[in-house]
Amino acid sequence: MASSQQGSLLAAPAIASHKPQRILACVLCQHRKIKCDRTFPCANCTKANVKCTPSTPAPARKRRRPNQDLQERLARCEELLKEYATDKPESPTARASQTPLYDEAYTKWQPQGKLVKEDGGVRFMDNFLLGTIYDELRAMREIIDDDDHDDTPDSMTPDDNSELILGADSPEQSIEDLWPEASHIFRLWQIYLDRVNPLTKIIHVPTLQPFLAEALGVSHNVPRNVEALLFSIFLMAVISLTPDECQALLGYSREKALQRYSTAVRLSLLRLNFLKSNDLTTLQALVIYLISLQGRYNRHASWILNGVVIRMAQKMGLHRDGELLGLGPFDTEMRRRLWWQIIMVDAKYAIFSGLSHTLLPRNWDTKPPKNVNDADIYPSATEPFQDRGGPTEMIFCLLTYKFAKFLVDTPGLETMLMASQAELGPGGPSEEQMKEYRATLETLGKELLDTLDNYCDPTAGPVHEMAIDMRKHIIQKMTELFLPSKQPAEWGGEVRNSKDNAFKIAVGTLEHNSANYSSAKDKGFLWFSLLHFQLEVFMFLAGQLCHRTEGTLVERAWNEVEVVYTFHPELFDVSNRTYLTLAVFILKAWKKREEKLFGISGQLPDLPFYIEKLRTSMPDEAYKTEPTPPNPYTPVSLTGPQELVGSDPAFDQLLGSYLDGSALEWDMFGNVPVTSGQPANSFGNFGMGPSVEW
Repeated sequence: MASSQQGSLLAAPAIASHKPQRILACVLCQHRKIKCDRTFPCANCTKANVKCTPSTPAPARKRRRPNQDLQERLARCEELLKEYATDKPESPTARASQTPLYDEAYTKWQPQGKLVKEDGGVRFMDNFLLGTIYDELRAMREIIDDDDHDDTPDSMTPDDNSELILGADSPEQSIEDLWPEASHIFRLWQIYLDRVNPLTKIIHVPTLQPFLAEALGVSHNVPRNVEALLFSIFLMAVISLTPDECQALLGYSREKALQRYSTAVRLSLLRLNFLKSNDLTTLQALVIYLISLQGRYNRHASWILNGVVIRMAQKMGLHRDGELLGLGPFDTEMRRRLWWQIIMVDAKYAIFSGLSHTLLPRNWDTKPPKNVNDADIYPSATEPFQDRGGPTEMIFCLLTYKFAKFLVDTPGLETMLMASQAELGPGGPSEEQMKEYRATLETLGKELLDTLDNYCDPTAGPVHEMAIDMRKHIIQKMTELFLPSKQPAEWGGEVRNSKDNAFKIAVGTLEHNSANYSSAKDKGFLWFSLLHFQLEVFMFLAGQLCHRTEGTLVERAWNEVEVVYTFHPELFDVSNRTYLTLAVFILKAWKKREEKLFGISGQLPDLPFYIEKLRTSMPDEAYKTEPTPPNPYTPVSLTGPQELVGSDPAFDQLLGSYLDGSALEWDMFGNVPVTSGQPANSFGNFGMGPSVEW
């Protein structure tokens, strides 16, 4: 009889059997970790004179049967895909009979859409069929993940396409080496809160601030998406500093700081595979980075990059209001803030890239953000937030969002402005259409004024003062541009044709810049006004001054030349070919002015500081042989008053400066192209380059 210890573990061979019985390694041999001869009894147990006990065999492995649920879901996916593939497209006739694209009745109903979880974030879908397929595939993946118990993290290898969009940095560059010193982190953070956050309101300060303590450690132990956001914040803080402030704070130049933190933002976004990301924090970092590129980045390329941002936001459903998607009040509010900031940036880049309309999703319905402070909203909230009845830190953004909506809702704005100033002939808009546009402008002014009346208090802080000034500048400038060219007081005097009118508009534009500088300087927001400097308008004015030597407009123009060089010392960097060309125009224009004034008074005028500095900055005397810009106008003494009939090259040149900066050479990240022979990062003091003003 088999021993009780063997029990059912062994088909009980008789110990007295003369035929050796093959067994698994015995318990004693396994315990002593020695080789067993796998006979019963084994040689080791016999030698040790102990009872040989075979080890317990592993239970028989059941053959795995195909997962029935997985098979059913695969079959369901096949059916859905077959249905999707065989769906007949609409005929051209059917499409033509549909309601027009922007008809109000067409936009009354929109598919609800939904958010689905993906890669740690949320993705928006409003196609019912594909949404169903996605649900099936996601359920299948969960089945497989549960079955395999694969805990291997996803690869963080950057996507090649991401590098093409953001630009490649040195592969040996370590992002850990780009962190600011611990003593600088909180100072840059505070500068961002004081100078940048009031004008953008993209982040929620109470939620993000705890990560600053983590960032102070040696290992900078913060999530990678927060890391990207912090680097974008450091970059914007540097942009808001003057060169002297930056040198005193960080111990190195502003140009070096801009290059350092721009590289850090790009590397951190690449590590996140940002093109595949559905993470709101990552999108916040990208939007702040896009804002930082104003003036350092070709405006056409900026518009394209902002198109990527719009598609990312659309993929995450930011174009649909969070209340409709069942999101909580906090997520809804933060998504609103980010979406409207994207609209503002896109509207500016679209207009000044020569496009009459933005490429926003047709059916977006995201509501404007609430008039609330950051302290009024919190992630655990369950009830919708209510507008405060008085002033808040959102005042400036509320005004800019009103203006953004005006730009989006007013297609053909540039055409109307050009028609108003150039008096286009029969091919232009009718007077009734012009009146309609002017009425739209009046509505905008009233809406901005109502917002100020309800939510603004000049004693509530600098951002409220900035909001009041901004509203005044917007309405004043837009009114002047919509005003018929023959109506201003100068018409018939210094303004006798479209060429003179173009010069007048350029002078007025730079005067608006000066007013913005003065209002923003003492409030800590000078960076915002400086980033909207229009270099092309200034170059146009410089070319005009090479031939215009007298008159009130000329005197006003020379006043603005001094203001520009005062606030934009980067223009003295004549190693930059664009700035060199500008310097040649200014010096030639001043020579003409000297001759004119000497002929009148017999005395040379006082030499402005910028003329003296430009002369000493010029590499040699070769600039004197540079060609003078073509004569932009025919002197009034030779002709009588001219009618503004048809489009005019001089006027087109000026309006083109609003719409097209392609004639100037700027690369994607503020560095002058290699082929131009200009040094990298030549944007100088405040990163000025082609940008937009509104």
